[in-house]
Amino acid sequence: MNAAQPKPTIPSAPVPGEVTPPVGKDTSAQIQRELEDNSLYNWLRDLPKKFQSGQLGNPKILGGVLLVALAGGVWWWFSGESKKTEADRWKETNGAMTRGELETISKNYPNSTQSLIARRNAAEIQLGIEGTAKLDNGETRLAAIDSIEKAREEFLKLAEDFKKAGDKTLWAKCLRQAAEAEESLIGIPKAGVTTLEWDESQDRGTVAKAAGLYTDAAKAIGESTAAGERYTKLAQQLQEKSLRGADDPLPTPRKVGMYLHQQIKAKVVEPTPKTPDKPLPPVGPIPGIGTEPKTPDKPLDPNMPPPTGTGTTPKTPDKPLNPTPPTK
Repeated sequence: MNAAQPKPTIPSAPVPGEVTPPVGKDTSAQIQRELEDNSLYNWLRDLPKKFQSGQLGNPKILGGVLLVALAGGVWWWFSGESKKTEADRWKETNGAMTRGELETISKNYPNSTQSLIARRNAAEIQLGIEGTAKLDNGETRLAAIDSIEKAREEFLKLAEDFKKAGDKTLWAKCLRQAAEAEESLIGIPKAGVTTLEWDESQDRGTVAKAAGLYTDAAKAIGESTAAGERYTKLAQQLQEKSLRGADDPLPTPRKVGMYLHQQIKAKVVEPTPKTPDKPLPPVGPIPGIGTEPKTPDKPLDPNMPPPTGTGTTPKTPDKPLNPTPPTK
């Protein structure tokens, strides 16, 4: 039986663009010769020697050029990373939906534009969703008043920060929102006020301050601009409403304040905690009523005549009526 013959090896087809070394020959020498014939390789190989010998020029000048090139490359890399970080911050700021998320962004990126925007968005939530939207609910009214006051103070701080940053638009908007918060607090007494006689100085917000903030917003953005004219008009309308007489049927801030004091009687301020009712005693028999055993009745004596008036005496029959003779 003949041994199995090995199958002949069929060389694979050459790949276009690929140099196929000769089969069965050592190619290391050939590669070395090709590198020696490469001018770029020769120049890079001899570059350190030429640099040390001064053939390329003054070594100090060349060293300075290399340092500048290196610094430029480092700056370019950090610039790209900085732009990427800035985009990530804006993405995080725009995606924040709750006041807690916005406050976290403000703390994580202090002294940045994202921090200012996050603080303003958080103050808007305090003024609207957590503030004016809950003023008409007795259970949430006190918390809503506190939220509006905090929003007012934050908008005033933000107005100064945007003014320093040179952003007139957001500077004016923060002043306008502070005015809206001040206006929402007109007629709401300060903490500790219990008198029923209304006095504007005892309110958390006043007409004069709200109108002044609207005027400041108009000056910040420019009184001749469309927004400036609108803010000026809001200040004038608020002052006109506050000067209406008592006979005017339209509501005014002063009337609202008087209503809150007279109808609500300032109960929204520092409410006294309700004393819990004492627990009722357990329901049971009342002493002396229905708790003593009833004395059994004595048996009747059959030989004893019944008492008078008990209905046992036979009734006397009624006399027959005399017929009346007919009239002739």
